[in-house]
Amino acid sequence: MNTATRNTHYAVGTWLLTVAFMIWVMVGIGGYTRDSGSGLSIMVWDPVIGTLPPLSAAAWDKMFALYQSIPQAQILHPGLDLTGFKTLFWPEYLHRLWGRLIGLVFFVPLVVFILTRRVEKRLIPWLGLLFLLGGLQGAIGWFMVASGFDPNSVAVQPWRLSLHFSAAMFLFVAVLWTGLNVLRPQPIAVPGALGLRRWALAAALLLVVTMFAGTFVSGTHAIDVFNAKTGAGMGAPPADYFTLQPWWLNLFANKAAVLFNHQMLASVTALVVLVAAVMALRSGVNGAVRDAALAVGALVLLQYALGVTALVSQMFDIGVAHQMNAVLLLAAFVYMLHALRGAAR
Repeated sequence: MNTATRNTHYAVGTWLLTVAFMIWVMVGIGGYTRDSGSGLSIMVWDPVIGTLPPLSAAAWDKMFALYQSIPQAQILHPGLDLTGFKTLFWPEYLHRLWGRLIGLVFFVPLVVFILTRRVEKRLIPWLGLLFLLGGLQGAIGWFMVASGFDPNSVAVQPWRLSLHFSAAMFLFVAVLWTGLNVLRPQPIAVPGALGLRRWALAAALLLVVTMFAGTFVSGTHAIDVFNAKTGAGMGAPPADYFTLQPWWLNLFANKAAVLFNHQMLASVTALVVLVAAVMALRSGVNGAVRDAALAVGALVLLQYALGVTALVSQMFDIGVAHQMNAVLLLAAFVYMLHALRGAAR
């Protein structure tokens, strides 16, 4: 690979990794809006005009009046004034603005790279699809928010929240993997690591399932069942696990069952991830695989600690950190699996 090609790959790869980083930040902002109750403060979705916040007293009054018309405002914030409304408005506004900025940071360089022929032709359709999926993610976000306007609800529907987060994770992994592919187009041979790659893939898939289960903990606010005095929500199977009918509804709507499932999955995932990290370190592999193994091991321990702390403290800031760290752990696995593309017996 000559210097010009190497520089081109570096520029395109760095751009994609920057977009992946911005998606990670978006996860944190979205988690904050969800846990702080800010997500329903903006009752309209306008991808263009909505870029600007209210610019006059009349515009603020109109936005506030719209919010006051939904059950969340009437039931959870009956005495809310305009100043209090603004504290709800700004996090959600930042969340939407950041989403638009991600689209801009993706689209403008993409056009430039295509016009200057710095992107391989085979990648153009895929990158175009990723841009469209980013736009779809915005629509899914509004689909989620709209469920919170229902007269019988004070929050968004958990399954729509899960869909929104899962779509974001698909986009994050796709952008990250593509960026790594551009930076390292040729797999590096890793003899004797085929078993490690399979175990790492299994651990990564288990992590994804655990993260999916975690979206229902957030969506149903399942940590409300935690009670240190009675032992509720502390890892034991709840007595009312199958209260709801049909039985499968308990997996997604029964707070005690949802919390227990996530805790059990998290414990199993932590063990499997640690085994993957130890396998990698004991195998004697060097370079990217070893670095990823160290990151995976450290991040899963931090993740478990954050999860327990979020549960016991009931502090939503810790919950947001728990969510963001989960995405970092997923990113570390993507990096490890990418480095293991050349694994062989």
